[in-house]
Amino acid sequence: MDRRLFLLGVAGAPIVSQLPGLMDPAAAAAAGSTYKVNLPAGPLSGNAQAQQLGPAIAAAHLGRFTGQWTTVVEGSMSVIEIEYTTPPAGGSSHTMDVLAGPLWSNADAQAKCPAICASYGGTWNGQWTTVVPGRMSVAGCRFTF
Repeated sequence: MDRRLFLLGVAGAPIVSQLPGLMDPAAAAAAGSTYKVNLPAGPLSGNAQAQQLGPAIAAAHLGRFTGQWTTVVEGSMSVIEIEYTTPPAGGSSHTMDVLAGPLWSNADAQAKCPAICASYGGTWNGQWTTVVPGRMSVAGCRFTF
């Protein structure tokens, strides 16, 4: 996949839905089973805004916006529905750190990080570090696409 096309898609959401394999529902079904999750999207003022921002938010989490959304706290928070396929069918991967909340020890990281990375569509690579003592750590996640 041309990375420039992907980055343009994040800034201008409509192009994201045109990426073959990543966003095409038929290709996604052929690659394996799918699952859906709701992700926070901040306050959304209506369906038009949700449809405009949803694809970019989904792309940032390596998923596909289904078009569904709901307000969970009036004026403060909405969630959008994102669909993922599993297992990843691609051969390319990328590793990056994601926010993991406070992690107190290696045992705590081993208990929490696999689920945290999975919530982003990745797998934990065994690495973590505290970035703000007592407040925030990051987990190393591997993403395959």
